[in-house]
Amino acid sequence: MINLKTKGGQKLLAAGNWAWSLFSINFAWFLINFPVILMMIILGSLDLNVNFFIINLVLTAMLIIFTVPSVIAAFATVMDWQVNGNGNFLRTQFTNWFKMLRYVRTNLEIGASFGVLIFLNKLFFGNVLPHMFVLTSSLILFAAFIVKSFQLGTRSTKSFSEICVAYPLKILVVTLIFIALLLLNFVLQLAFLIVIGSISLSVFVAYRLLGGRVEKND
Repeated sequence: MINLKTKGGQKLLAAGNWAWSLFSINFAWFLINFPVILMMIILGSLDLNVNFFIINLVLTAMLIIFTVPSVIAAFATVMDWQVNGNGNFLRTQFTNWFKMLRYVRTNLEIGASFGVLIFLNKLFFGNVLPHMFVLTSSLILFAAFIVKSFQLGTRSTKSFSEICVAYPLKILVVTLIFIALLLLNFVLQLAFLIVIGSISLSVFVAYRLLGGRVEKND
């Protein structure tokens, strides 16, 4: 039996609390975005036709309402974690998601942009040059989305452009981490990663690399 009062036991307890914090943030994000994930699965099985166009419009609306504000909220929740220490952040993530719905313009612009790129990806799939343009645009949009989410979620005093200029390589790294974990979920269908830490881990790494406040390094 492990003695939690020993140095090793304390480290194990701290690691468990850290993992629980990561899990609770990600599980809340998963619950918020469950309809989006289902819609993306349905959309992926459709050919390019009227049904695809209609479903993509519905998905775009869901990205605007659920996905974009919930990622911004994840940055706010991770900041709470890093400032106040480990805990159960399930309710905090939901509360922050409701708060981030007020960024109507940002949610609309980013969500609609992703919706357009999803349509263009389907339209140009198999055509090398146009498809490469869509993929490059998606990478740039993803990077901009992460920076904007960090700026709004953490209420950063730095502007969007200041963050981009200060951390260009780090932004590229966190963008690739986001995309890699999403691909693990949706391409390899590792559903357990959705629940355990795909988004919260990505946000945590981005938060630390982009200079988020850390007061409780549990």
